[in-house]
Amino acid sequence: MKIEYLADHTHFIPTLARWFHAEWGYLYPERTVEILNGLVAERANRDRIPLTLVAIDGDEVVGTVCLKVNDMSIRPELAPWLACLYVDENHRRQGIGEALVAAIEKESARLGVNKLYLFTPSEEKFYAKRGWSVRERVNYLHCDVTVMEKRL
Repeated sequence: MKIEYLADHTHFIPTLARWFHAEWGYLYPERTVEILNGLVAERANRDRIPLTLVAIDGDEVVGTVCLKVNDMSIRPELAPWLACLYVDENHRRQGIGEALVAAIEKESARLGVNKLYLFTPSEEKFYAKRGWSVRERVNYLHCDVTVMEKRL
């Protein structure tokens, strides 16, 4: 498995858009797969935020993670954000998610970021094991979530 820039593999954009819609569509019901295609395409950068990394096994995309300027409309003062960490169901529990988090943290530091944020409805323990700390717990988009942060 290798982790590379989405900018070098834009043919994966439709797959990522489908994953995001299936996984988080309940949070953003107005976002169709077509809208998500456009949003994902905007993150196909190498040297600026927003940026997306993809995990590739052979010629198949198996996971992804994004670095976004903002990912939570009720916290516009916090930036930037680790967002959209997703590993294909058939490839979970193999360390891919952990590798993607480490890679986006490294990319963030390369871009001069010294602190990252994220929110998660259900994976607080996963991130805590990787050095993230709880900032707050809030209700966002009708869902209880944990806002976390990490100094790089």
